[in-house]
Amino acid sequence: MTYKQIEASREARLWISQVIVPAVLAVTAAMSIPEVKQAVVEKTNKIKESIKSKFKKD
Repeated sequence: MTYKQIEASREARLWISQVIVPAVLAVTAAMSIPEVKQAVVEKTNKIKESIKSKFKKD
């Protein structure tokens, strides 16, 4: 492996361990709260309807 490949893999590992994993854990913890989950579901449905209405042919 070249030095560049080693550094790229180290950077990817750091991103995974310091950014992605904590973010996933935070989202999982937030989604375990029923009120938060319901708010997310409602917002997602609103966004879906907005997108559908923009692409709907008149």
